[in-house]
Amino acid sequence: MIKERENNLKLYLVVYSCEPNQGGEHEVGWKVANELANVCDLTVITRKANQKLIEEFDKQKIDFIFLENETFIQMKPKGKFSYLYYIFWQLTVFNVLRKKVSKEDIVHYLTFGNIHLPHFLFLLKSKLIIGPMGGGSVIKASLIRNPSIYTKLKSAIYGFINYTVKINPIYYFLFSKCSKIILRTNETLNIIPKFFHEKCIVFLETGIDFVETQTVNKNRKLNEIVTTGRLIKSKNIDQVIEVFFKICEIKKESLKLTIVGDGPMRSFLEKKYSSIDNIVFLGKVPHKTVYEVLKKADLFLFCSIKEGGSHSLFEATMCNVPIACYNISGMQEFPKMDSAIKITPTKNIDNNIYSLAKKINDSFQSKEMINLLCENGKKDIKTNYSWKRLTEKYINIYKSII
Repeated sequence: MIKERENNLKLYLVVYSCEPNQGGEHEVGWKVANELANVCDLTVITRKANQKLIEEFDKQKIDFIFLENETFIQMKPKGKFSYLYYIFWQLTVFNVLRKKVSKEDIVHYLTFGNIHLPHFLFLLKSKLIIGPMGGGSVIKASLIRNPSIYTKLKSAIYGFINYTVKINPIYYFLFSKCSKIILRTNETLNIIPKFFHEKCIVFLETGIDFVETQTVNKNRKLNEIVTTGRLIKSKNIDQVIEVFFKICEIKKESLKLTIVGDGPMRSFLEKKYSSIDNIVFLGKVPHKTVYEVLKKADLFLFCSIKEGGSHSLFEATMCNVPIACYNISGMQEFPKMDSAIKITPTKNIDNNIYSLAKKINDSFQSKEMINLLCENGKKDIKTNYSWKRLTEKYINIYKSII
């Protein structure tokens, strides 16, 4: 076993995101670190801002190195994620690790993984694993209702950046230095030069505490619909509402839609639909409240077009709620076609709205069908996405390069 330190394995886990009990991608580093600490000689590098919370919950006394920037920008700006700060934090990590690692050690750059974000770990003399990495998924403006010029321009720029991966020598140097490249979706795999595909593995970074959940029995009557997530353009909350209206029209019934989450689109949407009694905006709520909402829901409706593995989808599945979504981006990995009500979106948004609404209505004609979708989803999580199972995948990757 790795715990016995066969081949003297030493692992350094680089996790910018490592926050206990925060849910979603913010908790990925913490969950993986706790699993890996049981089976290998582990040192975790994360932000000093995470130290207080980590020390409160660190029962295993994991070897943490807490860092903030020692170069250029030394304080993280408040508010949204700062790419500039992140780049210089990575430089600080490199400066610390280059004095510590040997050729036989493994450095695993786990979060926040984006194939385009600059880092310096490939300059270390150690073995390097990166990912799960995103970056290949682009917000397709054609799948958004009335996209702004900014959204169109951003989509075009990201598309161009993805194109340059196959001709940019810097990417070739990075990939050649990696022992393994883990990618979140096939969209990101497709931008990697085929020469390096033998190093690539595709799976999502998000996991769930499978043992902590209990099955909630449902009568499989469609009355309460819920969606959760940050209210931004790519989440397509306006299309969630349109699908909801179309379902009501098809069923000739008045249903209820609960929208959980906050973001820049919230005020606009709340104002637009303020007169509709059966649409409720809860805003940002405690994680416990999210589960309470899901337990009462009959359907989780998700029209996002860019995901690297949404924790919301795992939570809905574990609450025995069927998922309806577009078969695009991270939703091609989870939920699978046999685990959700899915359509592949086209440029015809009106057709997407109608097709998804009709498929939802048709699916709810069979209680057995909905039960099967939910059971398949839970099996998929148990097999592939519990934190223990994800960590086993990482361990197998480490073993393969020792």
